[in-house]
Amino acid sequence: MKIKYLILFFLLFTSFHATSNFKSDIKIKSESIEFLKDSKRVTFLNDVEITSEYVSIKSESAMYDEIKNVITFLGNPSSIKSIKEENLFDGQADKILFFTDEKVHLKGNATMKYENISISSNHIIFNPQTGKMSSG
Repeated sequence: MKIKYLILFFLLFTSFHATSNFKSDIKIKSESIEFLKDSKRVTFLNDVEITSEYVSIKSESAMYDEIKNVITFLGNPSSIKSIKEENLFDGQADKILFFTDEKVHLKGNATMKYENISISSNHIIFNPQTGKMSSG
């Protein structure tokens, strides 16, 4: 049964990535998966790790919302780091939002390190492809 939901999630997630430049093989690990058909959401629970060609994100839970076209990661804290050596960064926050406009929002006790720059704020907006970072 979980495989069926996982395949459906990959179809949803592929459409998410088709509009983004984060083209990659997405690998998702979690202890359980819930698919909420009416709200078009897929939730991953317990020790979630999502890796792509560009980033690795670890959290306690993650939810893909097809309507808002965003993946929300929650944890104490959730963490993000680069996979590409030429664009090294890492960060953490209570909540990480991954949008199709190639921006990642770190919210709540957020920290981000990119090259020799470190930012701490309640809200950091970061583009993993360009390295552009701002505090919101």
